[in-house]
Amino acid sequence: MKNTFLIYGISDCPSCLRACADLMDLYPSCEYVFINADFAAAYRDSLKQKYDVSTFPIIVCNDELIGGYEELSSFLATHEQYNDNSTPMANKKIEPS
Repeated sequence: MKNTFLIYGISDCPSCLRACADLMDLYPSCEYVFINADFAAAYRDSLKQKYDVSTFPIIVCNDELIGGYEELSSFLATHEQYNDNSTPMANKKIEPS
C-alpha cells in the first residue's frame, strides 16, 4: 500500500509549498493531501496543540507525526523506498540559497 502524507498548511507558506513539491516529485511512490488552513485560525491552533508544534506545515504519514518541512526531508532521506535513483526527485536541481 502507498503511504499517504497529510500536509496541514497555509497556501502561501514557502515550507508548505516545498513539502508539496517534494512529495509530488515522488509520485507514484507516495501520495499526499494538502489541507488548507488559511481561513481557520481556531483550526490551526487546535492542530498546533494536538501535534504539539508551533509552525506549519504539519506533516503526518499513516497517523504518525513526521513534523515540519525539515523533518520531512530527513524522513524521505532515511527511508529507502523514497531514495530510488530512478525517481524524479533524485534528479531534481536545487536552487542555490
